[in-house]
Amino acid sequence: MNDPASPARPVAVAIRYLSMIVGCACLLLAAVCFAIAAQVFVQTGVFAQSYALVGLISAALGLLALTLARVWK
Repeated sequence: MNDPASPARPVAVAIRYLSMIVGCACLLLAAVCFAIAAQVFVQTGVFAQSYALVGLISAALGLLALTLARVWK
């Protein structure tokens, strides 16, 4: 019952849940940025490069955080 890794277990669970929350928040931010970029493009005909770039970076970070949550034990 005395496992030397048992004190680290709550920390690992906290990191896993925190990375899930951060990953979902980043993907939500990416969706909002892409929606704004699409709306700007439809209304003005000008491609909103800054919103699209922030959306791509946010999506990549979100997927990275969700991957971390999946493999963290």
